[in-house]
Amino acid sequence: MKYPAVNPDLRRRIASAALCALLALSVSAQEGTGSHEYRADGETTIDTRNGVRVITLRDNVFVRQDQVELTGDVAVLEYDMDNQLQKVTLTGTPARFSQQAEDPANAVSGYSDTINYFAGAQAVVEFIGTASFTQPGTSLLCAQIRHTIETGATSGQACSGSLSPQTD
Repeated sequence: MKYPAVNPDLRRRIASAALCALLALSVSAQEGTGSHEYRADGETTIDTRNGVRVITLRDNVFVRQDQVELTGDVAVLEYDMDNQLQKVTLTGTPARFSQQAEDPANAVSGYSDTINYFAGAQAVVEFIGTASFTQPGTSLLCAQIRHTIETGATSGQACSGSLSPQTD
């Protein structure tokens, strides 16, 4: 039985097309409202599940959207069909969150075993499992913390913490 020869030029064209598709996805992820970027040292997979585009990043993961930065071991990014980021689930030892501010004294940060970041106009970040959270005037250690980015409202479960005087 003879097998057809594989055209090396065809392989190069297919590889080039796949690379262009990945670059186009990366560029489109950085355009528009809530522009963002991501990178990882390990494997990246992209697929669609139930109408949701899912990108999984592994090993030394970094995700940024506007002033929010997330780092960890594994990130799962979920996009709607218009390529708008909806959710990032990040795990790590620990997974880390930071929100930059014009005045570094007003920066917000936290870490936990798992972080769920919900993008959008009412962006929310959830810290799940051995959660630590610091914002101006407040430090919390909790089993779980939920922080609304726009309003600064924060709630937690099974917490201890400290308050310090705030200056306005």
